[in-house]
This record gives sequence, structure tokens and C-alpha cells, in this order.
Amino acid sequence: MATQKSAQDYREERKARLAKSAKQNSKKSHRVNVSGMKQQTKNIITLVICIVAALAIAVVACFNLGVFERFKTIKTVDGKSYSAVEYEYYYKSTHYYYLNMSNQYDSYYGEGYGVMYTGYDSSKLPEDQEYVGTDFTLEDGTTPTWKQYFEHIALLNLRRTVILADMAAKEGYNATEEETSEAASMLDDLRQDIKDNAEENGSQAVSLGKYLRSNYGKGMSEAAFQKIVDRETLANSYYQDLLERTGDGYADDVIEAEYNKDKSAYDSVDFRLFTVAAETPELGDDATTEETQAAQTKAAETAKKQANEMFGKIKDSASFKTLAEQYATATQKESVDYSDDAATLTTYARKETISGSLPESVVTWLYADSTKVGDKKLFDEDGTYYLLLMVKSPYKDNTNPVDVRHILYQFDSEAEDAAADKAEKKASAEAALKKINESSDKLATFLELCAAESADTGSNQNGGLYEKVGRGQYVKAFEAWALDPDRKEGDIGIVETEYGYHVMYFEKAYTKPYWHLTIGETLADKEVTETLEKAYESKAYAVEGGDKNAMLVKLN
Repeated sequence: MATQKSAQDYREERKARLAKSAKQNSKKSHRVNVSGMKQQTKNIITLVICIVAALAIAVVACFNLGVFERFKTIKTVDGKSYSAVEYEYYYKSTHYYYLNMSNQYDSYYGEGYGVMYTGYDSSKLPEDQEYVGTDFTLEDGTTPTWKQYFEHIALLNLRRTVILADMAAKEGYNATEEETSEAASMLDDLRQDIKDNAEENGSQAVSLGKYLRSNYGKGMSEAAFQKIVDRETLANSYYQDLLERTGDGYADDVIEAEYNKDKSAYDSVDFRLFTVAAETPELGDDATTEETQAAQTKAAETAKKQANEMFGKIKDSASFKTLAEQYATATQKESVDYSDDAATLTTYARKETISGSLPESVVTWLYADSTKVGDKKLFDEDGTYYLLLMVKSPYKDNTNPVDVRHILYQFDSEAEDAAADKAEKKASAEAALKKINESSDKLATFLELCAAESADTGSNQNGGLYEKVGRGQYVKAFEAWALDPDRKEGDIGIVETEYGYHVMYFEKAYTKPYWHLTIGETLADKEVTETLEKAYESKAYAVEGGDKNAMLVKLN
């Protein structure tokens, strides 16, 4: 059996980890993020948390969107009242999330892509369009509008936060000092964001009060906003702490039993892959329909012939690599170096990862008991041919993952003088490393430089942190440095990859292998979600009108 730790042990360990991160050194954005929630959990709690996790930055960017209608006060948690202002905060946050996501798709890919990928038409009001999802219908079975869907999610978000905060209070749980400090500085951060936005746009900065009323309704004040942020901070901190305690508490035999229920869900696999697809030549604007169709047919026939020809020549892993170099088209070679072994070789691939990019038939074959090392297979998926070679049958990934940070000095792919650009980025990385090494507080200096200089927008405001880094997830040089068995906490170095120079900081190594941690997280997600679902059903957390699905809140 695994050694059991007390709740206080986990809290102290978590406080120590958060203290090291020194988040105050980075410019903060308003976020209501719940770490660790897995998208594959198909229930209403997961839906709520997925919405909350992504809305933060979008909210800060939205100005002057008008005032929505006010809602009645709702009651939760032992009869305590929660105002229309608090409810409206969650409604607008949910609305902004979809609005901005739809607008971003339109901006990046062209008009119409927003509604295509999100289902939400940003050119229409929420009440003027039907919700297109299948996860929610009205009590009478009819299709809701997007406005009704936003109302539904808003109240679920509020209830979830209230439930978690109440559970934390009853257990005597408090957020860490760092989390509390960050929440306390939220209003000051918003003031600075407003000022920065005005300077960037050459406009007059609005007051914080006007910003809050404009974004969250006429009843929103600084005090009300801070109250919401404080409650969310406590709820999210408690949720993450609960997940960690639950996941680390499972005995080894429980983990092994879960693994044996569905090994393919946790196993990794190694394989080679090459695709062949028809490439129709450009015929010009004056080409007839018949000419275009003939060219497309010929291209399809050529692709099929090449795929079958290459497949017949594959004997082993070495021949697969050589043949890929021979059969790759000029277009393919523009983006992939087929002389590199990694061009066709995928290692440490997990089912949930490859399922998003490969056809179901391919994934099924890779994880079938009948598929053996050295087996090959050709799949025709609507004219795209997938050539597969099994390199290593499904196995447990026994790598102990690590947490690392990095500051990226990215190469400019459009630089006129690539060599000069590379030399400049190398000098910047070396200067940063020197500054960090000379600092009395290396981590704090690292975080400051990361926020100010890192080109990795996905991590630069989080101290460049990547958690649970394992095999097969990142480019070779990055991975090799991070997973060096001799690496120690606090190690610093520079790594060169095709993306640029990375100033690295080693945070910690986990004591359990990747597959073991993954199962613990999966079981914890399930157990904690079930706990929250029971709370949703309880009378103590019911809303006015008794509707657990949050659809009986009426407009004034």
C-alpha cells in the first residue's frame, strides 16, 4: 500500500511549490483557471470548468459591450443570497469566451470560420440564434438559444464556485499566501491593463469603475468584483489541492487494477508513418470543369499507385525511412526533412494524443493485440493513404516526468540574414543566463526575464513552466536536457532547437512514472467530479425554484 499523507502535508508541499514560482514577478491577467480538469470527462461539471479555464484573457480584452438585463437574486449554500451582479459576471464571462473565440477564427482564417468551428455567430445577438450543441436542451425538449445556454452555464459556474468555496471553508482550507496576494492585486492589475490598452490605442483611459460596469453590468463595483475574485481564488485553490491529494493517495494495487481494465488508454506505442495524398496541379483560371476533373482523377490515380508501390517495398524500419525520402513530394519536403529519422518515427505516443490527428482505423490497428512489431499496414482514408509500420508494441511509459521552465529567444524565420539573427538570439540567451547566474535569487530573476523577453506566448506569463514533461512530447534537444537523469533542482542551461535558443531552468522530477501518474490523475478527476455532482444534487446547494439545471431563474 502507498504511504498516506495528511491533508496538511499536501498543503504545505503545495505552498512551498507555489512560493517558488513567485508569480508576482509576471504581469498577471484575470484568470479563473481550474488546473487539471480533463476534457474527456463527459459530464456537466467538466463542461463548466472547461469554459471557466479559457475565458480569462478574453474578458480583459473586451471593452464597452453594453449592459445585459439584470436577473433575480438566487440562493445557494444554506440559504445565503447571491446577487444578480454576481450572476451577470458569469453570464458575460461565458458570452465573451464564445464571442472572442468566434472572432479570432474569423480574423485568422476568414469570415465564416468562427461560426463553423464554434457554432456561435459573432454577428448576431445570443438570443437571435439557436444553440447548436447536443449537450443541453430545455426542459420541454426544445432547442435553446445561445442566450439560454449562456444563462445555463453562468449559473452552473456560480454554483460550482460557491460549492467549492464552501467545501474549503468547512474543511478549514485557505488559499496560499501567493494566491491570496495575487487575488488582492487583481484590481491594480486591471487598472494597469486599462492604462496600457489606452496607450497602445492612443485613446483616453477609462476609469476602473466604468470598465467594470461596462464589462459586468451597471451593478458591478470594485468591492463586488474583489469578492468574486477572492471566492474564485479559494475555490480553484481548494479544487487543485483536492485533486493532488486524491490522485497521490491511491495505492499501487489500485493503480495497477485500473491499468488492467484498459491498457490501451494508458500505454504508449512507437511507429513509423508516411502519408500519400493527391496533389492536383494548378491549371489556371481558364481551365474547364472537364479539364479540372480530369486532372484531379489523374492525381488521385498517381497517389494510389505511389502508395501501393512504396508499401510493397517496405521491409523494415530502415527501408521505411529510405523510401519516405524517395517518395516524398516537393511540397512535403518544403516542410519536413525526411533525412531526419524523426520525420517518420513517432515514439511514446499515447492513444488520446494520436486520436486527434490520425483516423480511427489507424489508431485501432496500432493498439490491436494482433498487431506485432514489424507489421505494416496501408490505409485508404478518402484518397489519403496512411502507410504504417509497427516499431514497438504498446508499453508502459516508465519515464519519470519533470517540470521545467524556459525562456525562448526565437529565430526569425523571415530574417534576411539568418546567421546574424541566430547570433543575435544566442547572445541574448547567453546574456540572460549570465544575469540569472549572477543573481542572488536565480528563480526570481529567471521569472522576470521570462515575462519580459520570452517569445513563447503560451508560457511566458507563467514563468515559462511546462509540467510533467515526458518522452516524445517535445523536440529532441529540449527533451534531452529536461530528462537527463543527472539533472538536479535549480539547474540552468542553454539549449538550441530549430525554434531558437532556450534558457532552461529545472524545477523538479516526479518520483512515479508517467503511466502511473496519468492513472492517478484520471481516477482523481473521476472521484472529485462525483463528489461535486453529489453536491449539485444536494438541497444545501439548490437554487431558488429548486432547478438543479439552473433554468428557473427569471428576469425581473
